[in-house]
Amino acid sequence: MKSTRRLMIALVLLLGAHAAFGQGRFRNILSLKFEYFTDQRFGLEWEEVFLAPLPKGFYLVSAVSGTNTSFSDLTGGRLGLAFDLPGSFYGEFSYEFEYDWRVAQPKHTPLVSCTYESGPAMASLSLSGEFTPDSAGGVLSPSLKYTLNPRFFLSSSLFLAFHHYSTSESFFNFAALATGEYGLGPEIFLSLGGTFGTVYEPDARYEKWSVLGGVKVVPSNSVAVKCLVEFENADAAPVNPHNIISAQIVVDVKFRAKE
Repeated sequence: MKSTRRLMIALVLLLGAHAAFGQGRFRNILSLKFEYFTDQRFGLEWEEVFLAPLPKGFYLVSAVSGTNTSFSDLTGGRLGLAFDLPGSFYGEFSYEFEYDWRVAQPKHTPLVSCTYESGPAMASLSLSGEFTPDSAGGVLSPSLKYTLNPRFFLSSSLFLAFHHYSTSESFFNFAALATGEYGLGPEIFLSLGGTFGTVYEPDARYEKWSVLGGVKVVPSNSVAVKCLVEFENADAAPVNPHNIISAQIVVDVKFRAKE
């Protein structure tokens, strides 16, 4: 379930960089992620997001991204609108086009999401479609982040995915992510969590789980560096059962227009 795993990673970054809208200023957010697996896979994922305020509470969202790894090679672009809603709500509607250079085919991903953010709580619901020449489907994802105190955060996310393949039958997948984050100080945070998911695809059907932990350093309001280690158990895989340890380094840099 590669697409759902990418959404899980993206959501972790989103929950850690909330309040991207509502600033009334131009913003530029660069995210870089390097990942290495003990089965000798490795690679780099990057995304450059540009946010620009428009009249009446709207924001232009544009982005370019790439996944250049030993097992995947994607290049894409995204365009959409973010908007303020009544109360403590805001949302986004966007469309992303990606091209997979390994299989020489495009991928289309429309997305609509709504987020509530007030006081200690942040909740969101997103629905995305995934369309390629060989498959069609979508992912529904509710998530919640809650601040128990200024140093302790809890977050959880669910991913319900449906895909139909032209050469096979339809498949439903489920994944869950739960994490806790504790601040040792204003600049250093420790995190611990886990995942569980199903992999029901034309060539494999099994369940897997993982345990993850890491450190986030925030030296300023514009820079965050995250180091994450994950142990994934996929002993139930019918082909190549395995246990894999992966290490991630994520750097987020936010550029804001001056007041």
